[in-house]
Amino acid sequence: MQSKARTSGPQPSGSHPARVDLNGSKDQAQNLSGRKAEPSGSVKGHWLNFARVWLNLAGRSLSRLVGRSRATVARPAAAEIDPLLSFASETQTAQGGLKEAARIAPKTRFGLGWALLVLAAIAVVASIGMIAVTQLPQIRFPGLAVKDARVSIETRPPAAQVLIDGQLRGTTPIVLLMKPGAHTMVVRSGLDERMVPLTVAAGAEVAQYFEMKAPEPVVVAGRMSVVTDPAGAHVSIDGRPVGISPVTAVELTAAQHKVTVTSETGSAERTVTVDAGATTSVVFSLPKVVAPFAGWLAVSAPFDVQIMEGTDVIGSGGASKVMLAAGRHEVLLVNRTLEYEETRKIDVTPGKVTSVRVEPPRAMLSANARPWADVWVDGTSVGQTPISNLAVAIGTHQVLFRHPQLGERRESVVVNAKGPNRVAADFSK
Repeated sequence: MQSKARTSGPQPSGSHPARVDLNGSKDQAQNLSGRKAEPSGSVKGHWLNFARVWLNLAGRSLSRLVGRSRATVARPAAAEIDPLLSFASETQTAQGGLKEAARIAPKTRFGLGWALLVLAAIAVVASIGMIAVTQLPQIRFPGLAVKDARVSIETRPPAAQVLIDGQLRGTTPIVLLMKPGAHTMVVRSGLDERMVPLTVAAGAEVAQYFEMKAPEPVVVAGRMSVVTDPAGAHVSIDGRPVGISPVTAVELTAAQHKVTVTSETGSAERTVTVDAGATTSVVFSLPKVVAPFAGWLAVSAPFDVQIMEGTDVIGSGGASKVMLAAGRHEVLLVNRTLEYEETRKIDVTPGKVTSVRVEPPRAMLSANARPWADVWVDGTSVGQTPISNLAVAIGTHQVLFRHPQLGERRESVVVNAKGPNRVAADFSK
């Protein structure tokens, strides 16, 4: 039998029996929260919670890193002010919030460590980047090859052999690709050889030109004609009699030959050069009367001269020997091409040879080159262009111009006694 206990005594005014409705507390908590709780197993709720936690950690970490900390002062709960406003559901919610804060608080310290770790990683990556930037100019990429230099070589005459660093690369004209750096180039044509040190840069274009000595021609025959005034003299060539003057079309090798003519009134001797495939004519003037006493005049000169007495040509050539009557003579030595004239007075002794040697006068020679060159005259170095008023003997001279990158040029110049005498080479052509 059930009995109901009834409270005796008066109840305090303003107080009511406490009534707890579990279902009502749950509904009230849901209403106070203002939202419907997500299911604990929901994926959406899980990621929202994860985002809130990491946002909270980031905010706290940044505040600590910049030195800005804020103290959070807890406000007194409404239930502590007025017990009438105390609800069991709010107590449970407050306790749940404390538990959540307690669960998150340790992770805040953990989040700060991660923030510091991320900053340290950024600093390491930045340092590596700075090192890479400073070392990048020293890095060589195998795929980027150095461009070869282009060297073109020409010679006159062509077909000269070209050797680079001791290796035969072909014959001129030729264009070669060469590695940048220092090389030794040899150009060879017959017995003529040139060795030139050559330094080329990557991608450069260099032109070389050489004047080579022409190979010796094959010895072929030429012809000679000998005329005397008066006619009827005996003619000998290299000591071998060839007939009575005038003598025409004597076939000889292309070389120098000694011609001697002899008559009752006198004799003469001369050295004559015979050119291949051509006919060389020689004229001798002999005394027209028999001299009771006679001797000889021998003239030696580095170039051809005519020996004149009065208006008569009594001899010519670089080496001449003519018969003259004994006594004093005045002869004129002439070379029209070199504008050379010289008068000599001689005494001819009967039966003897009087020798006359011609010393060529000196004249001024000027040489220049574009852009510039070292200069050799007849194999002797005379300096670097421009060269002016260089004293040389009159006659034909060989001038060599040499540029270390542009090659060589050879020029033949005839220096006369009156001038002006100039020679030049243009390496830009």
